[in-house]
Amino acid sequence: MAILSLLGLLAQWNRGNMTKPAPRFRNLLIRLIAAQACYYMIVSIDLTLTGLVGMSLVPIPALMTLPLSLIVVVGTACSFIAGHAAARFGYRPVMLVGALTAIVGGVLSAIAVASHSFILFCVGTALTGGYRAVGGFLRFVASEYAPPAKREPALALVMYGGIIAAALGPFAAIAASQAAEQPYLGSCLLIAILGIGALILAATMPPATGSGVGVHKPAIQIRDRTGNPQFQQAVLVLAGSGLVMTLVMAAGPLANDHAGHGSVMGATMIQWHLVGMFAPSALSALFLKRFGTFKTNVAGALIIACGSAIGTISSSGWGMTATMMLVGVGWNVLFVAGSALLLQSYPQGRGAKLQGFTDGTTAAISATGSFAAAWLLQGLGWGGINILALTVTASILLGLTWLTIRASRRNSTEPTQPQSLATADSEDWKPPSANKRSSRGDLDTGSDFKVP
Repeated sequence: MAILSLLGLLAQWNRGNMTKPAPRFRNLLIRLIAAQACYYMIVSIDLTLTGLVGMSLVPIPALMTLPLSLIVVVGTACSFIAGHAAARFGYRPVMLVGALTAIVGGVLSAIAVASHSFILFCVGTALTGGYRAVGGFLRFVASEYAPPAKREPALALVMYGGIIAAALGPFAAIAASQAAEQPYLGSCLLIAILGIGALILAATMPPATGSGVGVHKPAIQIRDRTGNPQFQQAVLVLAGSGLVMTLVMAAGPLANDHAGHGSVMGATMIQWHLVGMFAPSALSALFLKRFGTFKTNVAGALIIACGSAIGTISSSGWGMTATMMLVGVGWNVLFVAGSALLLQSYPQGRGAKLQGFTDGTTAAISATGSFAAAWLLQGLGWGGINILALTVTASILLGLTWLTIRASRRNSTEPTQPQSLATADSEDWKPPSANKRSSRGDLDTGSDFKVP
């Protein structure tokens, strides 16, 4: 109830600021990239140290990945809630509340480390999971404010914030950890500081839906898209790739520690994993534009398979690093293609519930991989983890191929529709004329938006 009341107050403030002129899209994109950098910096700290902190505090070894799993589990629940809240209150109030959870979660985690409390640390990481749920909306904010023809490139560009996190996150986590007398205390406080940055950036986001699209129309209901081919493939690709990536990512630092490669190598692994996750974003978008979603998804799956194949034959530090990096690259390609499929399944400005459902489903399935990582690593080893990743990747390809064939057969038996699937189900939707009226307070999406 307190959260709903806070959202209500923020929504009133949100509506009260709608008369202010919206920023140019380039300026908005820069702020979104900065917010994405804060988001993935927090994620990178979680990946680098949460498992190790859990290992140092846990009373039962089998529960060492519970704090990391709670981030994913709570993020899952909050993703479904955030999607409905964004449809009702708008993106900005939801992102503000999410940033507050990161601040509180970081502070509680620091107190837990100082008092050596595993339970309190679990509470802190669970709250951090609340922020991770809404941080995923940043790419959709970019797609909602972009010109309709450039929604997918805008989504990919926001992911460049992850490159900053890749360059700074893992080593910033270790440096902050060593800055305080109590190990890991500084890293938890760094999460709270980054949450403050995310809160400030969220407060500067535009209050209304991009370009006025869908402002007076309800969000598309999930049940209305369950039979949509793009939506089905988007859920499969995003959830399946999230499972593989999370499984390998959660097991990597633990396998590195068990192999005795040291914390520096562990940070290097996470760093290159994050580079792989975000650096190829523009190339993924260009590949998507040239070859289409199916070939792009196949390419991403093959890259993950190559990384997992290396993991089955090598447990050296650099072999693990290569696996982590290639899995990150493959995930990036699948993430961009899967997100593009999701964007194609609803009219611009009306997809908040579908976004929350897809992110929530992805987080739920990823939680399985995260929670099982320690147990699977003990039973199967690093090589067995990668064999399992290969199996899941092959299943994604088979499922995607089947859905694509079924969609092709369905299209061949139906009359050709001139509209795209993004607008076909909303016959009264029209391209916004508001793009030409920036002087009236609408968002300027003029020629300053360029894709590299």
